[in-house]
Amino acid sequence: MIEEETKNEIVKQVLNELKSKKLLNNPKSSYSNTEKILYSLNVLPEAVKLIKEEITKLEEEAKDIPPAPAKSNTLVLHEGENVYNYGDETLATRISELKQIVVKTNSQVRLVKEALKKFEDDEYYPIIESIYFERKTYSEIEDEFGWAVGTISKHRKRLINKLKVYIFPNTFMNELGD
Repeated sequence: MIEEETKNEIVKQVLNELKSKKLLNNPKSSYSNTEKILYSLNVLPEAVKLIKEEITKLEEEAKDIPPAPAKSNTLVLHEGENVYNYGDETLATRISELKQIVVKTNSQVRLVKEALKKFEDDEYYPIIESIYFERKTYSEIEDEFGWAVGTISKHRKRLINKLKVYIFPNTFMNELGD
């Protein structure tokens, strides 16, 4: 019988091997996802506008195209580790996917803005605005507010850790199980 310690070591080695071969995905952390969305929050409405313009163009161009058959032929090409699918996307599918992206993005932006409102009264909330929306450095924030760099860093982390629960609750809950 294999000892428990040996079993655990074997499991760790297998997991590390799977991760190194990218066969096991590490979900992105709710913390880093929160930072990414905050950095992008001011740009997302412009992205939605561009997608809506593309939807309008595609719908206009699609008027003269007969609908695709119910089932299309798909060519699957394997090149090394990559798999490419050709012919499985119809124009209607593309338009539908773009519309879904618009709805999901608008929803996420609303969610983030509502979550931010919960922290507007926090004394250190200006750190979030300064770093993520105004792209200021710690030094610039230190000069403007008189807070030490350590204080800025500590409260940035504290606020992001609170925000992530509102913005990415599923990811956060999954992380608790790790």
